[in-house]
Amino acid sequence: MTEPAIRPRRSALYLPASNPRAIEKARTLACDTVILDREDAVAPEAKADARALAVEAVKVGGFGPRE
Repeated sequence: MTEPAIRPRRSALYLPASNPRAIEKARTLACDTVILDREDAVAPEAKADARALAVEAVKVGGFGPRE
């Protein structure tokens, strides 16, 4: 079994998945990884919406080669 190639990451962008504007902006930023936080950065009453927004953002795509 071969080992996967190591891919260095310079930056990871964490953002609340409850913020559609931040998700849209993340598609344009030069980061290596985008992390849509659905828990810690989201108010308790917004968690269900944040989960739905995160799923929709991944379906729509547009993040380029980012993880």
